[in-house]
Amino acid sequence: MTDGGLVVIGAGTFAVEVTRYLDDLVAAGHDDHRVARHLAVAGEAVHLPAEALEKSPPEPGTRVVLALTDPVERRRLIDGLLAEYGLDAINVVHPAARVDPAQLLGVGNIIGPDCYIGTDAVLGGFNVIHYHCSVGHHSRVGSNNFFAPNFHCGSDVRIGDDNFFGLSCTVAPGVDTGGGGRFQAGLTLFENVPSGHTHLAPSRIKSIKTS
Repeated sequence: MTDGGLVVIGAGTFAVEVTRYLDDLVAAGHDDHRVARHLAVAGEAVHLPAEALEKSPPEPGTRVVLALTDPVERRRLIDGLLAEYGLDAINVVHPAARVDPAQLLGVGNIIGPDCYIGTDAVLGGFNVIHYHCSVGHHSRVGSNNFFAPNFHCGSDVRIGDDNFFGLSCTVAPGVDTGGGGRFQAGLTLFENVPSGHTHLAPSRIKSIKTS
């Protein structure tokens, strides 16, 4: 049972970060974003005190925020726990982000501080757009994607579902990324890529002694 506030699903380090976003929203006057409890997920390292944790799944209709980073685990919970218990996943948009509510076509999105969603760009549901990210105008983002900090894409980009983008990835205008992909930190995509692949840019670091 909760006291009427939000239940954050997840109790790891990312859940702690998301809780800060929610605290910022409360400070900005959005009292309906106050956190009541966290629900730890099996297998994750817990970074919250025991008294902050739910002992059982929330009641049907409870307002929740899904605070995990792995799209595979997120998809399992979206299709399992959230659907089974009829939980109400809300959109979380940090007060320092620039997003038109009409651009969020689905529920469960988390958009961090200093993000910008361009004109006529739209997002599906359950995407995580971490801090300092941008989505170019007229782009289309599917559902359950995770964008690490400093992700940027140009205009008219198409991003499918269930992708994970590492730190500082860039997608050039007009590119289609497909779905179910994992993208190494620092990648820049100039061409369409196939779905269901891990995308890497192999490199070797040489250390040369200077003294």
